[in-house]
Amino acid sequence: MVSGLETAINLMLERTVDILKQPLINTEMLWILLPLLVALFLMELYFGRYKEEKLGWNSAVSNSIVLFFVGMNLASFLYSKNMLVGLTTVAPEVLEVASQKTFIAFIILLESIFLLVLNFFHLVSKRFAFGLSSALIMNYIGVISIVLIYSNIPINLSLLPAVLFLFIVTVLFFWILQFLEPKAEEEEEEEKEEESEEE
Repeated sequence: MVSGLETAINLMLERTVDILKQPLINTEMLWILLPLLVALFLMELYFGRYKEEKLGWNSAVSNSIVLFFVGMNLASFLYSKNMLVGLTTVAPEVLEVASQKTFIAFIILLESIFLLVLNFFHLVSKRFAFGLSSALIMNYIGVISIVLIYSNIPINLSLLPAVLFLFIVTVLFFWILQFLEPKAEEEEEEEKEEESEEE
């Protein structure tokens, strides 16, 4: 039992390292990966500094559009490599991999369109919509999908624990960063005014 758990943890850590080192191996992905990572970092810093500000419908729509752009980029990349199943002639030896990657690109596009419709027409509650369309979730999904499609990592179930583990680490990292980040002076002044009014 212990040995099986240890094997599973080692495999997860191995897959995690595989994901993290891909941008250094396949530098072509950096052109789309870096803007997403910068956007993710800055947005998390922003909402950490201005804690009173919340995600709005307009931001939720924007995040959905960003994911749509990612999906289109993935489809364009696969098309340029003759790996977009259904739209290009795929070589038999890469058909399985091409099918997996085409499926991922299709899911990303479908998800972005689905969220765009939900957010644009306010079809669900704010809490539900804003949770699904947060910058952290949208950019993380975009980053992982880019790494999987631009790289040669084998796409199988062994990747799932690594992807979830990286997401948890990312959430904890930004939670700690926001906790340590100083709040904006204007918010501190507003809090003082509210306290003085209560007295």
